[in-house]
Amino acid sequence: MVQSPKSKVQSRTIRTGGASTLDLGHWTLDLHADERGSISFATVFALLLLTMLLGMVINTGRQIDSKIKLQDAADASTYSGGIVIARGMNSLAYSNHLLCEVMAMTAFLREGRDRHAEPLVPEILAAWDRIGPVLEQSGFEKFETLGRAIPQKTPLEQNMVTAYSDWMAAASEIILPVVEEILITEAIPDFQRQVVQATPTIAQTAAYEIGNRHTGNPSQRDRPRGPITGVLWRMMVDPVGGGGEQMRGTLPAIDPASDTDPQAVQARSQAISQRDGLARHYLRLWNNVMMQPFDQHAKMSQFGRLWRGFTCAQLERVIQENSVRNYPHVIRDSSAAASAGSPYLDDYQFVGVAYRRKVIPASPRFFTDSLGSDNQAFAQGMLFIPHRRIVWYTIDPMGIRHPIRQGVPTHWDLWNQNWSFQLSPATSPTVAEILAAQPYTAGTNFSLPNLSSSDAADLRRLTTH
Repeated sequence: MVQSPKSKVQSRTIRTGGASTLDLGHWTLDLHADERGSISFATVFALLLLTMLLGMVINTGRQIDSKIKLQDAADASTYSGGIVIARGMNSLAYSNHLLCEVMAMTAFLREGRDRHAEPLVPEILAAWDRIGPVLEQSGFEKFETLGRAIPQKTPLEQNMVTAYSDWMAAASEIILPVVEEILITEAIPDFQRQVVQATPTIAQTAAYEIGNRHTGNPSQRDRPRGPITGVLWRMMVDPVGGGGEQMRGTLPAIDPASDTDPQAVQARSQAISQRDGLARHYLRLWNNVMMQPFDQHAKMSQFGRLWRGFTCAQLERVIQENSVRNYPHVIRDSSAAASAGSPYLDDYQFVGVAYRRKVIPASPRFFTDSLGSDNQAFAQGMLFIPHRRIVWYTIDPMGIRHPIRQGVPTHWDLWNQNWSFQLSPATSPTVAEILAAQPYTAGTNFSLPNLSSSDAADLRRLTTH
């Protein structure tokens, strides 16, 4: 019968001073050979190591997830705020055109009210009636036919002139007081001032709300961090809608009537010249459309020419009445800033930053966050006029393809209603200052990094754009 090691150990006794003393050396060898329970020690160490690895994976995943959410929030906040600014520019351009068209319409309706051209038509048609019999007796077939047709045509043309004049007089009675009131009260320039004042606040609100929505549904551990805060910055290291608005507005526009900008005097003459030229252009368009029936079917009355002449005279009077008011907004010339050492496109570049409290690590006793500042992500965007896109191709007889582009304007001014916004590489030299500045417009103080020693190469390593 073979005894187990345990029974062998138990069968031995230690006697002091007796003949049967325990063989300690043999007992020690048996204990070293005993492997029972050794897996427990290995399991404990393995579980401890796996727990540390699991904590590392969880913390790394939470950091990466936070970074992705912050970058998405920064991109979306920058784009959303920038689109609001682009719409503000398009609103100014649209209202500039509207001002010119209101002036043209005022001149057009005033002629409808005064009816200067209508009284001259009967005398012109009477002259044709006197010429008709002379042509009828000329002995030439074509002239004879024309002579017989003239007396039949002149009453019809007179009826056209009378009907049109009555219609325009009735329309002027209703519409003319409205458009004249718009000019008298300078309603359009006042609307433009409200756009310039409100757009930065709306853009900043859009950036903030979009950043907040990217917070999603935070976990119980992330709730103390608070929501993601999106802030849109200008290149002058001032939040959009911040204190720098009084010195230099977010929208690169000048109000010639009230701005104290040094360019305002020059902008005033430019605004008057552009406004008057476009008002004349709109009047020509109105006349070409409205006088088309007379140009085709009532040429003998010369009503089309008379109407155009009198409406042009009316417009010159309207222009004279508004020589010192109703200035359209003019785009700000950034070349002055460029000569002072600032980049030319500073007025058109914006940086969006997403802020959130730093990630709270799991098992903070084992894993500590060495980053002292709160979490940030940033993106840069640009306000711009896009190039004409290719919409079609034509093939010449030689088989060469020629692109056909959109017929849209590409000039950078406040007469172009195609302003847009896009994300661009974050290469501005003031990005480091922006990231280190406190976004007071957000109403929250964050722990921000000190990036005073950072250069452009360091920032290129940080940005994802």
